[in-house]
Amino acid sequence: MSISRFTLCFVLTLTCSSVLAAPPTVGSALPLLNITERGELTLSGDDFNFVPWRSDIDIGKVHVIQYFGATMGDRDTFKPFTDLLQSSFEPGTIHVTTVLNLDAAMWGTTGFVVSELKKNKRVHPQATMVLDDDGSGVVEWDLGAAGTGLIIANKEGVVKFFTPKALNEGEMAATVELIRTNLDG
Repeated sequence: MSISRFTLCFVLTLTCSSVLAAPPTVGSALPLLNITERGELTLSGDDFNFVPWRSDIDIGKVHVIQYFGATMGDRDTFKPFTDLLQSSFEPGTIHVTTVLNLDAAMWGTTGFVVSELKKNKRVHPQATMVLDDDGSGVVEWDLGAAGTGLIIANKEGVVKFFTPKALNEGEMAATVELIRTNLDG
């Protein structure tokens, strides 16, 4: 294949990939995110395993998904909101998934990230915790330079709320009410 054909194929591949990327859009189905490298951390007794994870597997419950980089700076982006969720809803009422972009982690910190994730899984065994090894969520959900996103999806998997940034107190209160509304509906 000539260099010009190779270049054309490469450019078309990049263009097609970016066209397929779609940020979560309120009123639309949550775009599929399929993480096969590492994936969901599962706990059985004292044993941890990673299994592939898909964003469409928890249909039937109101779902809160937080996606952020596996860095010290990113880990607290949505923490005030998830803390509010813990005090506002009974365990099992909503399904919370945390997806960590391991590609954003500093070199050499993977062991620490995995250790922290395991510790959190023991504390919150009902929560879904996912490691995105190569940052595919940033691309597939078009999360931009910050690489963060908070998504609320209803029981049918339709996005009811999306933000790429931390919430202020008013936004947190409104989002909790939105979740309550979707629990009843």
